[in-house]
Amino acid sequence: MAEPPTPIHTISLNLHSPSLESPKMTADDIVTDPFLRSVLVKANEARKQCMALLELLDKHPRTPGSPPPKEVEIELSKQQQLLNSHLIQVRNLNRRAIFSTRQTKQATAEARHEIDTLHLQLQNLYYEQRHLRGEIGACEGYE
Repeated sequence: MAEPPTPIHTISLNLHSPSLESPKMTADDIVTDPFLRSVLVKANEARKQCMALLELLDKHPRTPGSPPPKEVEIELSKQQQLLNSHLIQVRNLNRRAIFSTRQTKQATAEARHEIDTLHLQLQNLYYEQRHLRGEIGACEGYE
């Protein structure tokens, strides 16, 4: 007989696997940008809220057919609203990071285009210089 599926709220994820990174190094050690640090703080708050919600669900398991007590339902609703607000903040920060990245890419592309144009002009000047030196050499060798 097949084993029943594990409820989602009992699965835990280890995001800081020691096999993937040094056990002493954390995201706080790696990330130095203040904006990205704020993203990490908000993501950590959302993670903590998820854990609090999961704990509440573990304390008050639901059985099919019987409604949960009203105070548990109210507390679950509050916890879910807090989680949703944290997730909205993380999404907004993510959106800001994406727009900032796009602006940086655009500025980099414009600067690269300007450098490429200047490099092409320099190459044209070198070509013209070689051509003129060749013409001067031809004139000097003409007898």
